[in-house]
Amino acid sequence: MRIAITGGSGRLGRHVLRALSGHALRVLDLVAPFNQGVDFRRADLRELDVLIAAMQGIEVVVHLGGIDRSVATDDAVTMQVNSVGTWNVFEASRLAGVRRVIHCSSSAVTGIDHSNPTMPPDYLPIDEAHVSRPTDAYGLSKLCGEQIAEAYARRGLEVLVLRPCFIAFATLAGFMCGESRPADRDEPMPYLRAYVGPEDCARGFAAAVNLVNYTGFDRFFLAAADTFANAPTVARLEALYSRWIPLREPALYTDFPQASPVSHAQARLRLGWTPTTRWSGTGIEMAPAGTDRLMG
Repeated sequence: MRIAITGGSGRLGRHVLRALSGHALRVLDLVAPFNQGVDFRRADLRELDVLIAAMQGIEVVVHLGGIDRSVATDDAVTMQVNSVGTWNVFEASRLAGVRRVIHCSSSAVTGIDHSNPTMPPDYLPIDEAHVSRPTDAYGLSKLCGEQIAEAYARRGLEVLVLRPCFIAFATLAGFMCGESRPADRDEPMPYLRAYVGPEDCARGFAAAVNLVNYTGFDRFFLAAADTFANAPTVARLEALYSRWIPLREPALYTDFPQASPVSHAQARLRLGWTPTTRWSGTGIEMAPAGTDRLMG
């Protein structure tokens, strides 16, 4: 399959390239990937004509490009790159005859984070039906991206939106344990402490690429079955927000107190995707078989 990947040279992009190595890959980015054998086209998401030319002959686009929350220091640029850039990607895909676009969104679309410190989840576990109420530029830009994606699905594109939780790159293990964040990152500590391993996240994108007999539009959270917090999930979040949080799956948090506040059940059901990791206290490691089944 002929696949173009925006942001393919980034932290997640490198993992996605490996997960899709069996396909004919074209990287669209501002910098070349480490893998010199990949077809690289320099492309800025703000340049529609460049994207149209780069997507000729492409069947599927995996849109990872944009400004990550960890480096989102200029709100105006974040909105321009993540929102207008996403519109450019979908418009270029439509004009170039692309069949499917897999769009990388974020769990930040919910707005349940440091930008809204008094706004708890409406219920646990959070699923794709949960209302999205972001207020900061990054979350808003990701929600705008999802709305753009849905609009293009109405125009005939096959569209899958993936919402990774905090991606637990190896360089962030110390930060996840409570140490200072990396000097080159403005990484806020996630309130929910939900995460996904980078290899698992990449497998999610590969599953979306390879999904057969698919049309329309869908959203999917990608989350590990547990959290990277030491305290039980419900007790920790209720203490954080000083209020009771309704549980839609009470038995889940009784049987598995540190279960993730974000459900991956939809990704498992529709994409056949399951997380393979658990938090060890110092990093992520392989989880016992069947752990993901605890998530409903």
